[in-house]
Amino acid sequence: MEKQVAILIDGDNIAPKYAEYIKQEAMRLGRIKICRLYGSIDSSSVKSWYKVMPLQGITPVLQMSYANGKSIADQALTIDAMDILYTGDVDVICLVSSDSDFTKLAYRMKEAGKTVIGMGEKKTNESLAKACDEFKLLDLIYKAVVTDVEVEPEPENKGTAPDKKKKESRKKKKIFGGEVVHPEPEREIEEEEIIGDEPVISIPTEDLIIEDIMDILDDDWELLAKVGAYINKRRPGFDVRIYGYRNMSDFIKKHKNSFEMKKVKAEDNIHENLYVRKVQND
Repeated sequence: MEKQVAILIDGDNIAPKYAEYIKQEAMRLGRIKICRLYGSIDSSSVKSWYKVMPLQGITPVLQMSYANGKSIADQALTIDAMDILYTGDVDVICLVSSDSDFTKLAYRMKEAGKTVIGMGEKKTNESLAKACDEFKLLDLIYKAVVTDVEVEPEPENKGTAPDKKKKESRKKKKIFGGEVVHPEPEREIEEEEIIGDEPVISIPTEDLIIEDIMDILDDDWELLAKVGAYINKRRPGFDVRIYGYRNMSDFIKKHKNSFEMKKVKAEDNIHENLYVRKVQND
């Protein structure tokens, strides 16, 4: 039976440019039954969601501030999350926020037997990320999961028509969800960063991920999906797309000196399962 998914978005904390990715990630987990955004009705960050919510099928749950500067949107999200726990008809809860105040809520939902998928930015405190079963870094994946589209370059001299006979090389821009994104200069992924006095999510290097996989594997074949699930739990925020790969199989293929992979027909004799093991040295 298909799993039922609830998405709870902290609209005061999360930007609307991530809306499409949030929905896509949730759809991989099962059928989206609930998708709500919480925020203060007079918040400028929430107002930026107004055009996005109807396009993405997100239900607004907006709150009035009863005192200046005091938002009760977080309380509304928490109350709804607890209500969802007691209805018993949701299997997976996507908690979309970078606010570490939701750490206790994530633990409580897991205690109730729910799978908790966190989504937020890299600035998220590790306490929240580790409280979730998995944590997705929206800002890093947003930059990595953009699609290259080819765009005709402008003529060097604006007053001169371009030479149609010449095959000019095309410039590439990045686009996500219909929005052209100008890529930022690349920087090396660091193992750990600190903002103020709070540790943010540590992003492991690719070499560390290889070491983690080597620790899991032995001479026998292991289901690749299980290997990926283990790394997700061990390394909050891990996602192969951050390193430029589409999926785990592409990651394994890239490192063929360390791993080998094979396909095996599933029990339905239609689908295929991928297995991986360490390279066997004769």
